[in-house]
Amino acid sequence: MQKQQRDEVFSSISAEETTIYRDLIREVRAQRKASSTGQFTAREVLGPRMDGLPSGVQDALNAVIARDEMGPMPGEQPPDFELKLMGSEERVQLSSFKGSRPVGLIFGSYT
Repeated sequence: MQKQQRDEVFSSISAEETTIYRDLIREVRAQRKASSTGQFTAREVLGPRMDGLPSGVQDALNAVIARDEMGPMPGEQPPDFELKLMGSEERVQLSSFKGSRPVGLIFGSYT
């Protein structure tokens, strides 16, 4: 699911559905913070909570799950790519670091 599709889902839900969605997300965040059992996927956390929710809220939760599943999962090999080093014209390829040192990847969208 692309960002535009997610935006359409969230803009189409009613005010009541938005309140239900936000309350559920707050509840899940509080439970995850209190948990010391490790990481969970959005599907593991949100999937079991969908029964009985209004269809708009279910659509919004499915959009969150789809977004969560778009990127690499913990432990998976990330896609190889090449970028310019900041402040220079030199280019570096992610795979060139394999086996030499740890690399932290942060994927985000800033719009």
